Amino acid sequence: MENDPFSGLSWMTEEMKNEIRKRDEIVRKEDFESLFSLSNNSDFSIALYEILVKRYNENPKSLNNKQLNLFLCMHLENAGQADSILSFLQEWFPEQSLQIIKSLNEIGAVKSSKIIKQAIDLLPENGSWFYESSDENSEKIMDKLDSDFSDYPDGSMVNLYRKYAEKHRNEI
Repeated sequence: MENDPFSGLSWMTEEMKNEIRKRDEIVRKEDFESLFSLSNNSDFSIALYEILVKRYNENPKSLNNKQLNLFLCMHLENAGQADSILSFLQEWFPEQSLQIIKSLNEIGAVKSSKIIKQAIDLLPENGSWFYESSDENSEKIMDKLDSDFSDYPDGSMVNLYRKYAEKHRNEI
């Protein structure tokens, strides 16, 4: 099969490939009925994230408050794991720094919210890049906050996303 997206991925079982195909179909169709029928919280979160990103990219104002909470928290988690929370706070969504604190609290990530609040408090008030005015002490604090956030102080984020989405299913 020439167009097989799984060519070269011989380590994947057929079951894994089918789950990915199913998830991709849910995202393509924005099939919320099927989305909520996914039993694996990781698959659920990945599909939901992809749907929200697609909607946001088409029209950033198209997300309602519940969707925006999930969208921002998922992006922050990605930043914390791939780069740093500074990527989210200063590069990706600097205009959402106050909203992300609310969003984390909304989904039940209270400890994470406190960490991000402390990180925001370290940022320059004039919006300049953190490292332009930071000192060794503030950089150590920021690194610790980044590490603390990345250690999932509230537990598994995919479980929090699922619980929040289930609670607000009609608005998702």
